[in-house]
Amino acid sequence: MPSGHILITGASGLVGRAAMEHFARRGFAVTAISRRAPLETHGARWLSLDLADERACKAALGGMSDVTQIVFAALHEEPELVAGWTQQAHVDRNGAMLRNTLEPIARASRALRNVTILQGPKAYGVHVKPMRPGAREDRDEDRAIPNFYWAQQDYLADRQRGEAWGWTVMRPALVVGLAVGGAMNLLAAIGVYAALLKQRGEPLHYPGGSGSLLEATDTDLMARAFEWAAAAEGARNQALNLTNGELFSLRDQWPVIAESLDMRPGDDAPLGFADELPKHAHEWDRVRAQRGLVAPSLDAFLGQSLQFADFVFARTARGAVGASSISTIKIRRAGFHDTLYTDEMLRKWFARYRAARLLP
Repeated sequence: MPSGHILITGASGLVGRAAMEHFARRGFAVTAISRRAPLETHGARWLSLDLADERACKAALGGMSDVTQIVFAALHEEPELVAGWTQQAHVDRNGAMLRNTLEPIARASRALRNVTILQGPKAYGVHVKPMRPGAREDRDEDRAIPNFYWAQQDYLADRQRGEAWGWTVMRPALVVGLAVGGAMNLLAAIGVYAALLKQRGEPLHYPGGSGSLLEATDTDLMARAFEWAAAAEGARNQALNLTNGELFSLRDQWPVIAESLDMRPGDDAPLGFADELPKHAHEWDRVRAQRGLVAPSLDAFLGQSLQFADFVFARTARGAVGASSISTIKIRRAGFHDTLYTDEMLRKWFARYRAARLLP
């Protein structure tokens, strides 16, 4: 049985939830941290903790003397999601959250061997400009754009000097998994949209544009990469892009999404998710009641994910200009080779949402 104590932050989010389930099922001791309770802990010990509260973090984490790995998946987003990505307050808060987590653990645990944090294609400027296709770590980062990534990464690099533990930065693409209340959950936003159409007897209309190419990263695959990174010399003190391994377009995958939800594809019907779906919150409440769902109200279920859906579909509307791709050669040369077809990923997660009674 695997040995080690894994501390996971952001346990109610897409990545943290998947990491918590993975490590707990693998037999590791797991402490999961989030402000909101996860749907299920899978045997992990869960703590409610505000990582922006330095004093609370010292009190809760300062006695953990056996933590072997930190998977830092916590993330604070501003009310205006996309605009907030370049705001200094966003940078400062997310930087402080990492420091407040690591400092008490680094002082208390001599067993610590890896700290893994998350970034993404925003390291290459995807949120403000066209990015270089096949963007590479250590070549194509754009540090001229304000981003909390650099505050966290530079802090880790400075803090690690002279320590036995190492750090790893994982840079996934579009993150796909299961969560309630997350800020960037595209599948949940699509799922609620689909449920409303299905309730009206309509097919699943396509809300995007011409179909720009995207990449995705499955959260189960990410969790396996976290475990690998703790022991892999090639992951030590490195930033690593991580994707499923193929390009896709939401337009091409739309029939798969429709089939996964027992629907048929509909017409092109451009939609502003953040503007339109909240108008139908009462319809979602009716769906929840009639279908016996455990999913909460629309706002509690989706958080800022409607804003994120608009960001993603707006990129698809721009065609090739909105396309993005990141190179994963570095992580494969380092020894992590897991891949996943996009249609398999979509079918898996929609099936899990439905099995969990989050979607009808």
